[in-house]
Amino acid sequence: MDFKISNQNIIIDKRTSRLENTIFLNILSNIENDNKDHLLLKSSNFKKISSSDLLLGLQGLMEKYISYSYTDENNREIFTTFPYVSFFTQVENDYYVTVPPMVINAFKKNSLESFLSLKTFFYFRKKSSHNFFNLVLKKNSENINLILSIDELKEIFNIKDEAYERFFDFEKVLLKPLVESINSYSNYMLIYNKIKKGESKNNKVTAIEFILKNNSLIEKNAETNYLIQLIKSNIEDYKKIWESINSCINDIGFIQCKRAILFLKENNLTLSDDELINYLKRKGENIEEILQLNNHTLIKEKISLYKDVATFTKTIYNIMIGYNFYYSLNFKFLKDIKEFKEGDTFFYRDENYIVFGTYIENRGSFKIFQTQS
Repeated sequence: MDFKISNQNIIIDKRTSRLENTIFLNILSNIENDNKDHLLLKSSNFKKISSSDLLLGLQGLMEKYISYSYTDENNREIFTTFPYVSFFTQVENDYYVTVPPMVINAFKKNSLESFLSLKTFFYFRKKSSHNFFNLVLKKNSENINLILSIDELKEIFNIKDEAYERFFDFEKVLLKPLVESINSYSNYMLIYNKIKKGESKNNKVTAIEFILKNNSLIEKNAETNYLIQLIKSNIEDYKKIWESINSCINDIGFIQCKRAILFLKENNLTLSDDELINYLKRKGENIEEILQLNNHTLIKEKISLYKDVATFTKTIYNIMIGYNFYYSLNFKFLKDIKEFKEGDTFFYRDENYIVFGTYIENRGSFKIFQTQS
């Protein structure tokens, strides 16, 4: 999903204590594994943290806040604020913790919070990292080049002009930890070059050139380019189709978008630019239009919940053998049914019938067409 926003800014209300930070990092680890807003913390799972310490830390996390703001496409100022922990229940030495949905969303690929790189700020503890990364986020591009004077950097890092007079100290205490934090926890890769007054090796460093690469955008562009190469021979407006595929990846993910495009390629279906855009916009669900089934009649359509893939494919099988018993001996049909996996596009075609369907997260849909006699 594309978010048309600007002026985004992340604000950390108060720095967490060492105890609170240890507990919150454990919470984040749980979220990465299970992606649930409620979790169980056992004091026995923490080294050198007692049950009373865990209680104290959780109380502190409920009293400290994270905020984000941005301007949306309608030029409205949006501001959201939330605590690290929403609430918790203590049962003896165990704590059942619930976190705000914003924390969960930060780990979801197509969420606003992910787009804002909110997760990265969870791992930054220094104000300098917060300030610098907020500056980076305002430049939403694949590669970013920034040249900042030492005075500008001191202002961003919120330190006094007279502090860190020696560049060696400035680099050791501020620059190198900043680079390590961003490269470890964000989607960016950061390197920097020193700019000196004059060409002499011993001259004073007056500015820093920062070069940042947005790894997520680089990866996404690579995915889009890969998919467009699959169908490039049939494309007239390369830019328009590139944008359509990029949008499709945002909406349904690279794997699903790839399957939709491979379905066209494997079945030798040639589409115009407008037909392809319409197909991707509707996530491949308008396949009967794409197949141009003007000599077929829709005889069965069903959208329902199924407990698993086997139940979904068995439903299709039972319906088909009801039309013509020989399907039970049709090895291609049986092979297609057996090999179908969740997330794939099911497609079967012979001289009498066309069957296609999808199954994702217990939701299955299929359509059966019969050739008109």
